[in-house]
Amino acid sequence: MKIRVYNVVHGERISLHLPLLVGEIDGSIEDGSIEVRNTSRHEGVATVWPVIEGAFKGLVRLIPGANHIQMTHCDEILTLTLVFTFPHFKYFVRPVYIVLSGDDGYFQGPEEEDCTVDSALERIKLGAMLIQTFTAEKMKEHGFGRVSFQLEVDANYEPVCHVFHSKLTLEEAHCMTGNDLWTYFARELMISSNFVDKEICKWYCFMSFTRYSPPSDITPSTHSEILKYTKGHTALGGGGLALFGTGNLHTWAASIGEVNKRFTDTRRIDRTKFMDDSAYREFYWANYATGLGASLHELGHTFDLAHTPSGIMARGFDDLHKVFIVQRSRGNGSSDHIHERSSSETRSTTSSSSESLSNQGYNREVKVKDINARRYKDVCYGSPFRKPASRRNSGSGNVYIAPPPMVFRIEPNFRPVSLQQTVSISVHNYDGSKTHQTITKDSCYETVTEVTLGESGQLLAKSCKRERHHSSESTTSVQSSSYSSASPSRVIPSNLPNSPSGTEVNVPAFQFIDDGAHWYRASAVLLRFHRWFNNYNVPESRKHMSLSGSRIKSSYGFRLVELRSDPEGVVFHHWEFLSETPPTEFTLKTSRLKNVPKDAKTVSILAEDNVGNVFKKRVDLEVN
Repeated sequence: MKIRVYNVVHGERISLHLPLLVGEIDGSIEDGSIEVRNTSRHEGVATVWPVIEGAFKGLVRLIPGANHIQMTHCDEILTLTLVFTFPHFKYFVRPVYIVLSGDDGYFQGPEEEDCTVDSALERIKLGAMLIQTFTAEKMKEHGFGRVSFQLEVDANYEPVCHVFHSKLTLEEAHCMTGNDLWTYFARELMISSNFVDKEICKWYCFMSFTRYSPPSDITPSTHSEILKYTKGHTALGGGGLALFGTGNLHTWAASIGEVNKRFTDTRRIDRTKFMDDSAYREFYWANYATGLGASLHELGHTFDLAHTPSGIMARGFDDLHKVFIVQRSRGNGSSDHIHERSSSETRSTTSSSSESLSNQGYNREVKVKDINARRYKDVCYGSPFRKPASRRNSGSGNVYIAPPPMVFRIEPNFRPVSLQQTVSISVHNYDGSKTHQTITKDSCYETVTEVTLGESGQLLAKSCKRERHHSSESTTSVQSSSYSSASPSRVIPSNLPNSPSGTEVNVPAFQFIDDGAHWYRASAVLLRFHRWFNNYNVPESRKHMSLSGSRIKSSYGFRLVELRSDPEGVVFHHWEFLSETPPTEFTLKTSRLKNVPKDAKTVSILAEDNVGNVFKKRVDLEVN
C-alpha cells in the first residue's frame, strides 16, 4: 500500500513554517496511523497522525532550506523534500501576549492544563502558524498559489510571540469594555519603546486576564449570558490591531503533536466554570475551532477585509478545524474522532468600520456604571466602532443592534424513505427564541417549513416554502405573522462567483470544500494583492487613486473594486481584474450593480490597485 500526498510535490518551494500534508494510503479504506518526521530538523520523535478510512492530514515544521520529510505507514516509507524559503516581506504579523501590571500572566483553564505564560506563548505561536497555513491553502483554492502573510521571526527564522507588560491594572481592565480595551492597547502598544517596526506590523494580541465567573447558582445557556459573566474579553480587529480574550486558550494545542487531539477533543465545556465560545456546540474541539477561527477573522479586518456573505469573514471560521483533520464519511468510526458535524455560517456577524491604531490620549477614569450591560454587546466579530459623522458630536453614543446568531443541530439517526426525505433542524437564537425547520424532499419538490417560537413558547413567525426540482419553474407560498423573526436566514457556503463580462477575469464556479472555512472570493482577491502578502518596491500612497463623481482612477491599475453595504459594511458585489494590464479607470454605474441592499442610498466602495494601495470611500448611489 503506497503513501500518496496530493497537495504538495517533491522539491516544492514553500514559504510556510508549518505546511499541511494531505494524502491517502493507496488502495486502503482502513483506519490506522502515519508517522511524519522532518529528518533535516533531527527530530528524535516522529509526529503521529491518524489515518481515517485510508486518508490522512498532517503538519510538519520546516527549517530554512531543504527539508527531507519521512512518512511511515506500516512497512511503507515515503520521502518528500520541501524547500522552505522565507518571503522577506517588509510587512509582517506580530503575535503578542498582554500581561497586566502586577499580574502573573496566567490564563484561565482547568487545573490539569498548563496555563503559564510560557504555555500561552507556545499556543499562540502555533495558532499563528496554523492560520498562516490555512490562509495559504485557501488562497491556493482560488488559483492564487500558496500565498500568505509573514510572521515575525527571530534570527533563526523561528516565529516569536512577545510578552507585553501593560501599565493597566487588573481592576482597571476588568471595568473596561472590549472597545475600551482595544482603544487603550492600540495606543499603549504604539507608544511603547519595547518594539521596533511598529508602523509595518499588524498586532495579533491576546489578553491574559480574561476571566469567566458566573454565579454559583447559574449555568448560562445563551452566548450573551456567557459574555455577561466574562471580564477582560473581546474579539475586535481593525487598523493595525486584532485583539482577543483568552477564555478558551486552554483548549488550544501547545505543540504540533497535540493538534489532531485538540481538534477532536469531545469533552464538553463545563459552563459553570469555563467560558464556552463554540457556536453552541459545547465541545472542547469546537471552542478551539471557533477561537482560532475568530482570531483569523479579526486579523482579516486589519487586512482591510469586510464581512462577507460566507467564509471566514462571515461565520465560516467555526469550521476551521475541518481543514486540519479528516472528516469521517461513515458513521461507525472510533470515538476518538468527531462524529457531530459542525455547521458553517452558524452565527450571523455584525460589522462596523475599522479604526486605525490610535495615538490619541485615553482617559483612565472608566465609567463603571452599567459596565456589565455594555460588556457583552461589544464582541464584534467585527471592528471597533466609528461613530457616523452626523452623530459624532451628538453625544448619543453608538447604535449597535447585533442580529441574533444561531446554530443548527441536525437530528441524528433519521432514515430517509424511498420516495421522501425529511430533516428536522433546531435553531437556538441568542435572544432566547427557537426556530424549528423541517425540510421535506421527494423526487419533484422540496418543502421547507419554519416556525420561530419565543422563550415562553409564543409563535413569533411561521413560513412555508415549496420549490420544484429539476426545473426552472418554482412555486413558493409564504405565510407569516405580523412579527418578523429577528433571526437571519441560514447561509449556505457559496460557489465562486462568475465575474462580469468585459475586462474582468472569468472565474469558474465550484463548491468550496471544508464548508464555511474558506475565503470569500472578494476577500481572496484583496489579499492576493495586499501589501502584507507581497514585496512591492513602491511607496505606499493613496494619492495614486482618486474618485471624481462616479469615476475612479488609478495610476497603477485596479485589481479589485468592491462594494459594501453602508453602514453595515458587508460585501455584496465586486469586480476583479487579473490580467497583466489592469484598467486604470473604472466607472461605477447603478445599472452595473447587483444585490444592492434594499432602500440603500449610499454604499462604501473599496478599490485596491496593482501595488496594494487601498482606497475607501462612501458613495451616494443617487448620483451614479
